[in-house]
Amino acid sequence: MRSITPQDAIQGIVFDFGSTLSITHAAWPTIIADGSCAIDARLREAGLDLPTDFPALWAAMLRFSIQQAEQDGIERPADSVLATLLAAQGFENISPDLVRQAVDRHFALEGDLRAPATGAPALLAELKAAGYRVGILSNTIGGHWVQHWTDTHGFRPYVDAVVVSDEIGIRKPRPEIFLTTLERIGIDDPARAVMVGDTLAHDIIGAQRVGMRAVLVALAEDQGFVSQSATGERAILSRPAVDATVRADAEITDLAALVPILERWQDDAR
Repeated sequence: MRSITPQDAIQGIVFDFGSTLSITHAAWPTIIADGSCAIDARLREAGLDLPTDFPALWAAMLRFSIQQAEQDGIERPADSVLATLLAAQGFENISPDLVRQAVDRHFALEGDLRAPATGAPALLAELKAAGYRVGILSNTIGGHWVQHWTDTHGFRPYVDAVVVSDEIGIRKPRPEIFLTTLERIGIDDPARAVMVGDTLAHDIIGAQRVGMRAVLVALAEDQGFVSQSATGERAILSRPAVDATVRADAEITDLAALVPILERWQDDAR
């Protein structure tokens, strides 16, 4: 990859985290079901006499929280969501430490199923060495775990900022969170930055609305949105719907393919 100069059209690259830089080896319904049981187990260890269907209640509460966030753009941290559910079940004034421990059981299980996407550390290193400002922007209710995985995946040395929605309080596609990310990586003109992500409704629409270019990623190795029946049949799980006219500026199926796209865009602007 060629090194960039201050005169080059593109100066910054922002990546989504999940299904872009980081993949999962299981589908989300499985991760959520197993994580719900892990939360239930930790709370019972602490002496809470929970209803027998508490794992199902947590899974339903999680889905409801995500649906709310899709509608109003407000991200509610997992700790807050769990505390609200516990209060509704009559367990008020639960220690925030216990709530965090229970939530961490869920994310620790998810972490065991996560890995860097093929070529992700090398791509980030290459971009950084070429002079690009690099950021990560993630919609998440467990932001401190995204920060942790940024370290364990080996990404940290190559990124200038990691922005997580539960820390900011809003989520993609709201423009404010894109602009905050660009500010944190030192880019003041969105037109000089590119967003790379896997979701049209969050990454592509949000980036394009603030003036960024956007690259849609579809990694075959990521299993998060793939379900498999008992007979072995595989199906792709649905993602948030968008208008059929929404199009990314480019599409890739492996991260290495981003480099020639960037270099072509840089050449076109010279």
